Amino acid sequence: MDMEQLLWRLADRYAPASLVPHARPKRFDHAGDLVVGDGRVSWDTPGWTEGGFSHALPPGTHPVHVGAYTDEDRDLVSVVVIPLAEPARIAAARWNRHGYDDIHPVEDYAVLWGEDAMRATLPHEDGLPSFFPGARDRIAAEGGRGWPNVVLDRETGANALVFPVEAENVDGHEITDDDGNLLCLVLTAFDR
Repeated sequence: MDMEQLLWRLADRYAPASLVPHARPKRFDHAGDLVVGDGRVSWDTPGWTEGGFSHALPPGTHPVHVGAYTDEDRDLVSVVVIPLAEPARIAAARWNRHGYDDIHPVEDYAVLWGEDAMRATLPHEDGLPSFFPGARDRIAAEGGRGWPNVVLDRETGANALVFPVEAENVDGHEITDDDGNLLCLVLTAFDR
């Protein structure tokens, strides 16, 4: 199994047309790499909520794939996949772990970043990290296309990836092996 096949299987499981008919991914792109130092990451809208659900990732650089669709000439993201193992191992793992059993609201844009990247943006003026308005403006200037990748700590490389979303909530699913080791993180944006 290759990565493209795995991504579509993940979309079938976690973003089926019956759950997100208007936001079903039409394609997958490699959005960049997320550099994680302390191992905790979240996907949230800065200034809209106070933090989000977080997931423990091993420190390092991790590829980020996004499932996107186009709506009114804007690219929108409904699925984020961070694989931590080869596709065949992820495909053979346990996919029956539930999501958050709760909702976490987002609005218009969702930022994928680690706690170390968040700390690098402190203090926030008006409740927003300084990079966020510029990232939103960049997406708007590019006609709703592209995913800004903003390095927030030059020393460690800790960064944030900013995605346009048209959803009210996010959810997350951890795919693990039989020993409970995280093999893949799948994040979804949806309306409830």
